[in-house]
Parts: sequence; C-alpha cells; structure tokens
Amino acid sequence: MDIKESIINQIKYTSANYLKDLGFIPDDKLSASPMGSARPPLEFTAECAGFNFYAARAINGEEQEAPTQEVRDAYFATIDTREKANEALSSSAEALITAVQGADMSSEVSVAWGEPMPVARLATMCSYHMMYHDGQLNYIQTLYGDSESH
Repeated sequence: MDIKESIINQIKYTSANYLKDLGFIPDDKLSASPMGSARPPLEFTAECAGFNFYAARAINGEEQEAPTQEVRDAYFATIDTREKANEALSSSAEALITAVQGADMSSEVSVAWGEPMPVARLATMCSYHMMYHDGQLNYIQTLYGDSESH
C-alpha cells in the first residue's frame, strides 16, 4: 500500500467512525452546549466538514484566504440537523478523497495560515482533525449517560 492509498483509507475510516459515533448523540443534544460552555456537536461537525472542503480546494490548487469568524459562523449555522451534519461530513470526506486521488502526495500547496504544506500532511491533518472531534463525541456521550463503547 502506498502513501496515497493509506491516507485515503485513513480518511474513509475516520469519517465513517465519526458518523457512526455522531449517530449515538441524542437528537436533542446535537445543538446543546454540554455544561453550558462546551461546543455543541453540530458546530464541531460543521468545522470538520468545512476544513475538509478547505483542504480539498487547496489540494486542487485553489487559492483561498482563511475564512473570517463571521464566515465560519454563517457556515456552522447551516448545519442545524443530524441529516445536514451527516451530509456535510460525508460529502466533505468524498471531496477530500477525490482531491487526494488526483494529487502528487509530495507536492506542496498554499494554505491560509501562510506556510506551504505537503499534500500528504494536509490530508492527514484532516483525518486527525476528525478523530480529535470524534473523541469529543465519545466524551459527550458519556456526559449524557451512554458509557457503551460503540
């Protein structure tokens, strides 16, 4: 297995695992802020999708500026149901996979935070980002009494 195939498999695994775990968050808790200050699951799911789409565009050679907080908040507000969250994460992972399939893993792309980055590193960063927030989903499940390992 080469690096490209490995990264694609990693993106498939982390996005599928994320969506599986999101399915165990009760509907009435998807937009709730645990403990009154934590970010709601729909918000960080939208963040994952947005970053995946951003990375796919960067890998495809599109120049982009970092989105302002206002732009991010507007996008987050569009992900307001489980169905929209599932669709956003799924389609963003597919866009990322498609971009990776057509890319040279050692080539560098421009990113909004100002440093050139190898395609392989950016794509892997997306997978790690989803896994990080998947851990938050698992923790939130326990806060609401679900101690099962899904």
